[in-house]
Amino acid sequence: MSSDKTTLNYRHYNFGPFLFRSKLPDKILQELISEGLKSQESYNDQLAGHLDHQFLYPADYQNKFYSQFLPYLNAYRMGHCKFHGLDSSIPVEIKPVDLWVNFMKAGDFNPMHTHSYDLSFVIFASVPNEIHQEADQYVGTANVPGSITFNYTQQAKPKWATTSVTHLPETGELFIFPALLQHWVAPFKSDVTRISISGNLLYSNKNKFPNGYF
Repeated sequence: MSSDKTTLNYRHYNFGPFLFRSKLPDKILQELISEGLKSQESYNDQLAGHLDHQFLYPADYQNKFYSQFLPYLNAYRMGHCKFHGLDSSIPVEIKPVDLWVNFMKAGDFNPMHTHSYDLSFVIFASVPNEIHQEADQYVGTANVPGSITFNYTQQAKPKWATTSVTHLPETGELFIFPALLQHWVAPFKSDVTRISISGNLLYSNKNKFPNGYF
């Protein structure tokens, strides 16, 4: 094949959902943990997780947290519009639905599932080092212990299409994603507790947007 130095103009298209990843400051994380340890209302019957310790935050703290969380939701909104080529100037009203804390212990796991409403998120408030050490020592072909995986569409060879993202979380990391995006969390064996916080939100003014916008 002869070399050709011709420069071609091209563009690519973004397929699939917009998956947002960021990090929260320690101050918010410590408050989430402190308030989570006080929460007593079990949320197990509303969730897919095989966990015994999942608790709904009180309404007053939910309101406080979401006021702090607004900059991250705004950043997600801008990234989402850029990714999909949408008009970001149209004001959107995002309404929080719930907020709960998960105390994940050895053997616990979240099977593949989706959420209700429009947006969901997960915050990894405390990830013990033992989980990362266990992941480093893992020998096998499955996703490493303690990892979170997001799946979209059918299975495909990695060089043909990226249909999943797997990540071993660190303390403070945050993911925001469409509620219908399938995801699951692998179990770990270490005798520790990992603390994560999740919530759902909805777009309360979808009726004011063009048909097919959402």
